[in-house]
Amino acid sequence: MIIGFVGCDSPNTKKQPYETLVFKVDENRLEPMVTDTTLRIKMGAPKNWKKIDDSMLAQVTNKLDSQLMQGLQIVPRWIFLNEGSQAICVVSKLNGVEIAPDKTLLETLTTAYRNQFPNATVQQTIFMKDAFRIHQLMVIAADFVLIKLICDAPETLVFEVDYRVPRDVYQTELRAIESSIGSITGLTQF
Repeated sequence: MIIGFVGCDSPNTKKQPYETLVFKVDENRLEPMVTDTTLRIKMGAPKNWKKIDDSMLAQVTNKLDSQLMQGLQIVPRWIFLNEGSQAICVVSKLNGVEIAPDKTLLETLTTAYRNQFPNATVQQTIFMKDAFRIHQLMVIAADFVLIKLICDAPETLVFEVDYRVPRDVYQTELRAIESSIGSITGLTQF
């Protein structure tokens, strides 16, 4: 589980309803920061995960146009691909989510992934990272690991970050993924 990341510190805070995680960001494991003024965030993808061009992004977006779940429409904003390992990171705006998602959304997603991948381990949690409340879903299958983060903060739109990594390179990519998650920052925070 992402909470089990090596290098994450967990301050003992009883004032917040969710545990706060602090991610150790290693700049050497990141691509340059990308800023999205629509989502009002910036982040760095893991090292060697290159941003795909706009025409390819448009093709992916068109394929997702018809995929709705409980009124949600996923609109990819950026896609980062590691051509060597075929690991991918997709950052998406969630249309149809005007306020912070609740536990029902996470339960629905968990059930859907358990049905789609019955032999996989599917775990969920909610935690705080800076001003962001993050709903995390982690799917560990025989051939891949998926880390789905649905994020909200007072000054950003609700967005999703998905890291899908082949299982055989997951341990190798783990610190870079942790650094990438740690780099997610609202534009009002810098």
